[in-house]
Amino acid sequence: MNEEKMQLTRDNLISFLDFVAEKGLMKSETATGYKKACSIVLKILGESEASDLSKIDLESVFQRHRNLAAGRILPSTLKSYEVRTRAAINAFTEYTKDPSSWKSVTRTRTRKAKQTTTSKISKSQVSKPEETFETGEKPQQPSVHIDFQIHISPEATPEQIDRIFESMSRHFHKI
Repeated sequence: MNEEKMQLTRDNLISFLDFVAEKGLMKSETATGYKKACSIVLKILGESEASDLSKIDLESVFQRHRNLAAGRILPSTLKSYEVRTRAAINAFTEYTKDPSSWKSVTRTRTRKAKQTTTSKISKSQVSKPEETFETGEKPQQPSVHIDFQIHISPEATPEQIDRIFESMSRHFHKI
């Protein structure tokens, strides 16, 4: 990439991701994932917003994208896109500050080695279900946690919103 001061535009971000993958400065799979996420999330930006990514409120952009993607993209996928977009913008910003000394800061996952041999384990080595092996304390009981995501139209009146929450209070209180 050109060593002169680069503008933080959406198009330059995509070019940067192509560049770091091509030059081996970032794993190709990582750069491809970042590029896909950025392309999807940042396509909602208008031309003026896309012309300087340092001036956008990224959380606001993510919320706008979530609202537009509601019902079409799984929440876990949206979260993944947000994480990757944030990481890509951070990497691009750092790169533009000092391209010659920039290094990718992606995490690497360690894979657990497959056990190729089987061994016999004595009864004394197996932890009892009612206590943990290291501490001897009883493990915590499993718990259930339910999150609800509610999307209310901006055209909804305050009375309609109150009725929604009253209904939720009546019905979910029983759970």
